[in-house]
Parts: sequence; structure tokens; C-alpha cells
Amino acid sequence: KSLARANPSSAEAQRDVSISLNKLGDVLVQSGDVAGARTRFAESLEIRESLARANPSSAEAQRDVSISLDNLGDVLVQSGDLVGAQSRFAESLEIDRGLARANPSSAEAQRDVSVSLDRLGDVLVQSGDVAGARTRFAESLEIRESLARANPSSAQAQRDLIVSYAKMTAATPDAKSWWRKALETARQLDRTGRLAPADAWMVPELERRVAK
Repeated sequence: KSLARANPSSAEAQRDVSISLNKLGDVLVQSGDVAGARTRFAESLEIRESLARANPSSAEAQRDVSISLDNLGDVLVQSGDLVGAQSRFAESLEIDRGLARANPSSAEAQRDVSVSLDRLGDVLVQSGDVAGARTRFAESLEIRESLARANPSSAQAQRDLIVSYAKMTAATPDAKSWWRKALETARQLDRTGRLAPADAWMVPELERRVAK
């Protein structure tokens, strides 16, 4: 903050402040201080929106705004403000869609859209709008299937499919078929040595869900 005050015209200095605010917000969330985290994330968002307005052609600046909106939306969910969270996630999704349209060959930009769709879908499930959630989850799944086809060797793309299959179970009547798809994908990753150690729990957990 001191460096940013000393050089208020420096976008880098301002962005550094926003990054520090986000990191502090993350720690506050883990400490259970959701209100404190919300204050930091809101301050970070304000800085990033200002930087994006000053440089509207910067994809990085626009993506930074999207990330801050997601951070703020997450703490609003934890605070029970589902309406506020839905608004932030919808705004983030709009930014991500714009970035993906501007750079259709970017897998990262396409994936960002799918992540925002999932966040919005989760809130809609909690709000009781299952039909709306299903629409978002299905669109997210379509993006991820396309990314997985384009890069079949990507463990990340396959893991994203598992996440999408799991999301669909909350929004469709035939949950077991989606759990089976998730299990099949997880087993394939495991057989080929691409299932990360941190994800080793997936196979037994998905087997349990399919067996229910």
C-alpha cells in the first residue's frame, strides 16, 4: 500500500495491493473471519475494477476482476447471501464469456467460463432453482467435454469432467448414471498413472456412490 501511494500511476503497484488483499482474505476465510475476508475481497475488487476501466483492452485486468468477483461471491455464499453471491458470479461469468469470445483458441479462457458456470449453478441449487442449475452445469459440461476431446492426454481436463459429472447429479433425476461416468473417468486416470495423489480418494468414494 505504501508503494502504491508513492506511485499512484503504477498499475503494477495497484495490482500488487489487490493480490495481497486477496491472500489476506483467503487466510481470513480459513480462520473463520468471513466478514473480514469480505472486506478485503471487496477492496481488492474495487482496485481491479479501476485498473480494468483504465485499461479495457487488457485481458489480464479483466480476468483479475472476474477472480475478485468469484472470491467475493464465495464469501457471500458462506455468509448466507445467495442473492448477492449469484449477482457476483453472474458478473464474473459475463466477463469470462467475453474473454473466451475474444480468444477462442485459449483453453484457459474456455475453462474459466466452465468454472464460473459451476459456481453459478451451485448457488442456484442452494436457492432451489434446480432447472437453472441444470442449464449452467450442462453448459459447463459441454465446454469441458470439448476441452477433453481437444487434449485427451490432459489429466486436468479429465478431472474437470469428473467434477462436471458430479455437479450433474445434483440437478438431474438420473444421478447414478453421472456417478458411473465420473467413476469410469477416475479409474481411467488411475490406470494410466495420471490420478494425482491428492485425488486418490476419488475412486473409492465414487465406487461407494455408484453402489448406493
